[in-house]
Amino acid sequence: MIELVTCILLALGVGPGGDDEVTGSVTITLGMEATVFGTEVELGEIGQIVGSDAAVVKLVKAVELGYAPSPGYSRVFRRDQIASALGRKLPGVSASFLGQVAIRVRPEVERISGETILAAARTQIQTALLGQEVTFQSSGDVLGVEVPAGSGAHEIHARLEEIPQSSKVISVPVDIHVDGARYRTVWTSWQVEVWETRPVLARAVRAGEILSNAMFERRRVKRAAGENAQLDAGLLQGSVALRDLAPGATVTALDVQRPTVVVAGQTVFLRVRKGAIEARVSAVAMQSGSIGDRIRVVTSEGSQELVAAIHSRDTCLIDLGGPIR
Repeated sequence: MIELVTCILLALGVGPGGDDEVTGSVTITLGMEATVFGTEVELGEIGQIVGSDAAVVKLVKAVELGYAPSPGYSRVFRRDQIASALGRKLPGVSASFLGQVAIRVRPEVERISGETILAAARTQIQTALLGQEVTFQSSGDVLGVEVPAGSGAHEIHARLEEIPQSSKVISVPVDIHVDGARYRTVWTSWQVEVWETRPVLARAVRAGEILSNAMFERRRVKRAAGENAQLDAGLLQGSVALRDLAPGATVTALDVQRPTVVVAGQTVFLRVRKGAIEARVSAVAMQSGSIGDRIRVVTSEGSQELVAAIHSRDTCLIDLGGPIR
């Protein structure tokens, strides 16, 4: 709209910020009712405007009178309101009125179905979770909504505000834009299930049993919200079950007593690895721990304190990643 007004002003020889003033006269005829598009009401939408200068008439038609009513509602514009708005925008233009003293304005309406809204949310979820092992479905009905018809087609944009890391119900807002501006947001609800393949118990385990690799199998399971982090099967060797565990259970640190394999003060081999290069030195453990735990160690000559992962009963490991450059 600003661009249109600027073009008309230039056509009339009035530069932006200049001292020249658009002048002229128009006659505005009001009917009983009018239908408008978009979220703002322009004078040309509700009145028949004539005048001797076509450029002035075009400029008058573009004068905005205020917000358009929402679907299901109407708004009345009186002659004095229209004259006041015209006087503020184009003080050099005089207007005379014919027809009704007031006009009732209703919006042209478009209906957007609930399925269209759900489809937008569904597409956004699929895009955001692409490549992950996830299933999801809508957990509630969405009713259709009515929005004002704009000068162009409406736009629908769904937003995923969080990437679920476990199975849960999430909300996905769907924004409906009219003439480039957000007009309304509809919230949709989805049940999301996150799956992963991980080691679980292949059989029941009684409290007090010692765990071994033979007790585990890899299985596709649903990741539940709030569940404790699983322990890798390799870290469970020799652990003692603290309670009865069912088949298919994921074993966590709360389910077992892991054996201490390194005690504070013990001399260990410290392996420092980077790619294919590895160095081995003697060190002293400053803390006790189980396989996989990270503990502080000091090199035998006492020159440096480091943090290393316990690899076995007499070895700790520091893995520096990729190859040395």
